[in-house]
Amino acid sequence: MARVHTHYDNLKVARNAPPEVIRAAYRTLSQKYHPDRNPGDSEAARIMTVINTSYEVLSDPIKRQEHDIWIAEQERTHPANEESVASGSPEFSDSKAATPPASDRFAQKLVRAIRKRTSTWLPGDWMVLGVLCVFAISIWLNYSPEPSAVRVPAVTSKSYVADPPPQTPQYVRPSMAPNGSPWPTTASYVAGYKKLHTDGRSTVTVDNSRNASDVFVKLVFLDSAQAYPARVFFIPAYSSYTVNKIRAGMYDVRYRDLNTGGISRTEPFSLEERQTSGGIQYSNITMTLYKVPQGNMQTYAISEAEF
Repeated sequence: MARVHTHYDNLKVARNAPPEVIRAAYRTLSQKYHPDRNPGDSEAARIMTVINTSYEVLSDPIKRQEHDIWIAEQERTHPANEESVASGSPEFSDSKAATPPASDRFAQKLVRAIRKRTSTWLPGDWMVLGVLCVFAISIWLNYSPEPSAVRVPAVTSKSYVADPPPQTPQYVRPSMAPNGSPWPTTASYVAGYKKLHTDGRSTVTVDNSRNASDVFVKLVFLDSAQAYPARVFFIPAYSSYTVNKIRAGMYDVRYRDLNTGGISRTEPFSLEERQTSGGIQYSNITMTLYKVPQGNMQTYAISEAEF
């Protein structure tokens, strides 16, 4: 008769083993090969996959019956010198025989004793059965399996896979400005934000006229211990906007592309005012945003915290 390697061999139980014995054998093997107890051991992870697959088959009456039919067919049709391995149940070697916990060995003996007794049932056996059941229940209630003994789902690969890394949330264009105000319908200041440094004469024009994205823009004052926005405004795609009456000082422009969520800033620039013989001379700066070829101001990507 051919030697057929089966799911019973993987769990190290007899082919006629009752469900209680199969469950006890699985629990013992899973305690030994669980990935939590063997971190980084690819062989232990592979064996755990084999154990899970075998237990899934043998714990299901229908699948177990189909497996028994397959075994009989293999042993009937294969020559005695051939070896057949159950599909989806690769063999593994275990140099140390798995010994079930004391509570599981008692459960196995109890099942065999009950089955033997009931085959020749006697009236006095009811008393014996009652004592055995009470004893078994008391052991079961006081037995607490280790957390790693809990069955884990079978993995599909040969290595243990940890939880996947968190996914970066996909950007969704906001329907309103960060302060809750609606976006303007034309290029203009966003309602609710303060207009600071309004005592100057300089102007800054931001040219978004050749871009297909709306932008949320901040004119940021840099001549202080901490930079802060002096003006906050909105420019639709294919538009421009001029901010005027700005006090002299060092500034840059920071803006969010409302289509992609990308945030950028320009190089710092200086707005100047000085008295001349002909009057007050002040700065009038026009800057084009990054998509315009040969724009007159270099831009850089920045983080959310810098915006």
